[in-house]
Amino acid sequence: MYVCSFGGSFFSHPFWRKRFTLTSQAEVDRLRNCAIPYVEIDDELGVGPIDEVEPDADAEPYIVHRIGENRDKRPGRRFIPGSRLITRADRVQHARAVRTVSRAKSVVTQLFDSARLGKAVPVAEALSLVREIDGMFDRGENMLLDVIRMKTADEYTYLHSVAVCALMIKLARHLGMPETETRECGLAGLLHDVGKMRIPAQVLHKQGALTDDEFERVKSHAQEGFLMLQNVSDLPAAAADVARLHHEKIDGSGYPLGLAGEDIPMIARMGAICDVYDALTSNRSYKTASSPAEALAIMYASTGHFDRELLQAFALSIDGAVPAQAQSMADCPDQETIVTSPALPA
Repeated sequence: MYVCSFGGSFFSHPFWRKRFTLTSQAEVDRLRNCAIPYVEIDDELGVGPIDEVEPDADAEPYIVHRIGENRDKRPGRRFIPGSRLITRADRVQHARAVRTVSRAKSVVTQLFDSARLGKAVPVAEALSLVREIDGMFDRGENMLLDVIRMKTADEYTYLHSVAVCALMIKLARHLGMPETETRECGLAGLLHDVGKMRIPAQVLHKQGALTDDEFERVKSHAQEGFLMLQNVSDLPAAAADVARLHHEKIDGSGYPLGLAGEDIPMIARMGAICDVYDALTSNRSYKTASSPAEALAIMYASTGHFDRELLQAFALSIDGAVPAQAQSMADCPDQETIVTSPALPA
């Protein structure tokens, strides 16, 4: 079977190419288990599904998109024995995730523009978006983060905030927090970088190395965000705390206050984890994205940066498992760092 392309993120499947021939059942099985919304195949370049095999009576309707003239010669529903790829329900879920991300980008743009111009922050709009994202996870829909991960460099500032919102919600749900607190976590994640609206664009988006003065200016976004949010009516105080404290580190080496350990509020410790994870797994102008497993390994290797118990819970919340290399570091937290990691995002 010749695969022409996949839907969804590059990180949603284990193959390093998007155009190739499946040559074994093992490869078909790997494809079956991918979180991809659809796959395109070309019957002219490879053998397609076998027509004679009928599906089980209780089989879900699965979608395959064919390209080329053979598409018109094979009308009706198609079933691929042994390699059923995606249900119609999953296709609908993916479309809903795309719509939510589009709306989220608009809402965050409005939030940040209002804050930058000193206007009233539309808290109701932000809460509505948080409820929508929480509702998706409540229904077991998990494609949102895959869609967000496809963000371009130009979209990073806004969709990074949406990603941190979603990751905060997933972590809070995993920790068993009540609905109100879970949504406060999501709202705090959505607004955690609002202070960057006070940083000159030429500094914030500079592709080369920052000067010491420029780096200090970028770091000021934490305090700027706190000042922008602390007196916003109807906004939980935790949102302002996360804006100011999401760059604090467990060992006290963070900023702006140099807090350590439990002096850092739990929600800010959660925010630090979600912020760095999305930064590591995002493509930027100056780096390629790390895989989720690589990002977690880097974070586990960063001794003194994160709350270890919360980091363990975070790994379980997003993947249901901790990567083996990260697990070895969790079991032996005092061992030497065994991963050569790039500098974590500031």
